[in-house]
Amino acid sequence: MLAARSLPPILLSVLVAWACASTKLTSTWRDPAIDLPPFRKVVGLAMTANPTLRRIAEDEFVRAVGPAHAVAGYALVPDDELRDRDAVRARLEAAGVDGAVVYRLAAVEERPRWVPPTTYGGLWSYWGWAGPMVWEPGYLTTDRYVQVETAAYSVGDARLVWAGRSRTINPDSAEDVIDEVVRVTVSALRSERLLPPAP
Repeated sequence: MLAARSLPPILLSVLVAWACASTKLTSTWRDPAIDLPPFRKVVGLAMTANPTLRRIAEDEFVRAVGPAHAVAGYALVPDDELRDRDAVRARLEAAGVDGAVVYRLAAVEERPRWVPPTTYGGLWSYWGWAGPMVWEPGYLTTDRYVQVETAAYSVGDARLVWAGRSRTINPDSAEDVIDEVVRVTVSALRSERLLPPAP
């Protein structure tokens, strides 16, 4: 395996940028009129036409919340019924869940970003300034921003109790987005006391 110091500086900086995918909640809302105890049994639902990604996301939700309190949506709602509101309602009510956390991809954006040349100061200012401009010039890169909306509902009265929008920068894969979004949203829902403490 190559040591980091043996890589060209430009390549190293690109790899570092790729490795730094991060997810943050950019906005959240909590209904101040509702004071609920933590959900006893909550279903995670990923609104996607891709059945594989749906299962990955919903399984990750169950892992994050804990199987004692969470159930994957695909175990209750078949893929072909996911867009049928009445069918989903009937299946959730029959399963006895009191909470539903729904994930939806909101946007994917690509934005160009200029990375300036690496410069150094020091005794020989000309060489420290001009040399890197020749050997380590600036370059244009593209950052990818993936935004996901998450909504938590009380199933009994179908009321929205919490909503959040997250942004993931430069993910390596859809699985990375799923892992990070579930982690930050479950943490936020726990802090709002809508989910039980971590197992």
